[in-house]
Amino acid sequence: MQATGIIAEYNPFHNGHLYHIQETKRLTQQPLIVVMSGSFMQRGEPAVLSKWKRASCAVQGGADLVLELPCVFTLRSAEFFAKGAVQLLAATGCVNTLACGTEHPQSDFVAAARLACSAEAQARLRELLQSGLSYAQAWEKILGANTAFRTPNDILALEYTKALLQTAADIQPLYLQRTDEGYNSTAIGNSIASASAIRRAMADGNESWQQAVPDYMHAALAAGGYDAQLLWQLLKYRLRLLTPQQLAERCEASEGIENLLSKAADCTSLQAALAACSSKRYTASRIRRLLLQIILDRPKAVWQQQVPAYLRVLAFNNTGRQLLHKMKTNAQLPIINKLGKNALYNDNAAYRTQLSAEVTATDLWSLLQKDAALNRSGNDFYQAPVYIRSKI
Repeated sequence: MQATGIIAEYNPFHNGHLYHIQETKRLTQQPLIVVMSGSFMQRGEPAVLSKWKRASCAVQGGADLVLELPCVFTLRSAEFFAKGAVQLLAATGCVNTLACGTEHPQSDFVAAARLACSAEAQARLRELLQSGLSYAQAWEKILGANTAFRTPNDILALEYTKALLQTAADIQPLYLQRTDEGYNSTAIGNSIASASAIRRAMADGNESWQQAVPDYMHAALAAGGYDAQLLWQLLKYRLRLLTPQQLAERCEASEGIENLLSKAADCTSLQAALAACSSKRYTASRIRRLLLQIILDRPKAVWQQQVPAYLRVLAFNNTGRQLLHKMKTNAQLPIINKLGKNALYNDNAAYRTQLSAEVTATDLWSLLQKDAALNRSGNDFYQAPVYIRSKI
């Protein structure tokens, strides 16, 4: 029993994601395993819905099994986000294809990834980053002024391909055309729109977002939402409490960026802090990730994990149950269903480190929710994987 993998965040799950799943299954004729971010996104933002709700929505949309990508990979750069997710798919022991949604699927991602993995390209990358260019700008210079590799999903597809070359040679990439207006587009003109556009419309009270998501998403999204002001107050407290050196010890700060973060403690909002700290060199997404690393209060080494330590199940259907049965024999990592009270007592240090950070991230996400029913702590211990019974 072989499966195809997808790496996603589903923040929120929308019609473009639905098309991606349907087209992937049509082309591969295989079950689908999704590796999905948990409570916080790679952009450094809280998820609009809980990880279990987003995973169950994905299964309703055609995914068969959804696994969680730990926050020690989601709150990292695209390179480590991709590498952690690809390693999780490889560790299932049953994935042979990775389906990537890209803006330019006709581009030669494999050739570009081989170039990007070379020692010369890596040395040039370090040089360009030190000169003040952003990660995306540096890769654009290295790979040439091509239309591809400038847009967010092309960059992610390139990182997935690099990770496949480096860690999972048995998984082959499949590049699919994205159908929305782009990762950062804020326009909703029809039934297909980006997650960014949907979140913006929801924040503005514009109900146009409803046409861009499956009907079963409407009620959950209408009731969801987190307290952005509370998040900033918590962040500001940490920034005021810690010295620049202490900030640097708790996040992937480099080149003195901790001094910028420390000064942001006097800003009146997160938006003002991002404006004060971000630049061509330090993107707003990177600043947000660093701030969340700081608020989760873990040593810097936690954010330098190289390999996932477990496979965490969030949701599945009948076919997903069959995949899990196969994974009990073939998987290269322990499989976590529901956490027991002694879940954090494990002989494997990486397992303890990654799971402990995840529990803290879920508790922080829960604290930020406007819905009082979601505010309790310990949701990682109370919530079992969601089983969606397949329709006969």
